[in-house]
Amino acid sequence: MVYKMKMAITDPFCCRCKEDFPVAEEPTRWMMGQLRKLSKAPKKIREQFREWLNSEIHGEGYLCGNCYFDLTDDE
Repeated sequence: MVYKMKMAITDPFCCRCKEDFPVAEEPTRWMMGQLRKLSKAPKKIREQFREWLNSEIHGEGYLCGNCYFDLTDDE
């Protein structure tokens, strides 16, 4: 049981929807159902997660393609 809890903390997940997806093998473009490092998102999106990126607890954040497209849909 403790092992499962530890894995849940260390597995990457989307910092917006909290869903866990696989990390993109081709991290050059955003795709639905895959995670990319939040640092690769446009500045406008990164600024929305400033507290997340500056947190020592969360470390490097990830964003899923689903949320990326939701956040950029109005452009």
